[in-house]
Amino acid sequence: MAESDKPPMASRIRRQSLRRQSLMPRVSNPDFDVDDDDGHHTRGGDTAWKLKTKMACTYRMGPVRKFLPHVVKKRAQEILDKAFTDLAYDHYQCREVADKVSTDIMAFLKEQVFDRYRYVVRVVAGEKKGQTVKIVGRALWDKDKDNFLTVTYENRHLYAVCMVYALYFE
Repeated sequence: MAESDKPPMASRIRRQSLRRQSLMPRVSNPDFDVDDDDGHHTRGGDTAWKLKTKMACTYRMGPVRKFLPHVVKKRAQEILDKAFTDLAYDHYQCREVADKVSTDIMAFLKEQVFDRYRYVVRVVAGEKKGQTVKIVGRALWDKDKDNFLTVTYENRHLYAVCMVYALYFE
């Protein structure tokens, strides 16, 4: 093909972009995720395009069942007491125990039927040496829907504080 027979550059780019657009599926709001055959997120290579699922809009402005701290507090206290009983303070060991406690409490929360709540579980453990401790948390808060609870544990060597925040997700 001679140089004069080639179409101008602008029309070639326009045709290429039209070809690319015709390969895209026709959906109103496309959100794509790239997964390989094993379900792992990949970039490039042999991939299959899957649409992300979205939560349907129910036009509900409040929870069906509100988060009730007294329901969770008893079980959270049991988990905290069981984990830190007869434990002397060691930085590395307390960090692992605190991670396990937060995971166990989060698993218990997910078993409950508090619809559309998202949870934040924070466990702080420290050595007792006669000091005063203040633990503060800040968040944007809806006093009608959101809630929290705090559970503490103390022995001769250490203290542990568990804070659970339940935030309603509209």
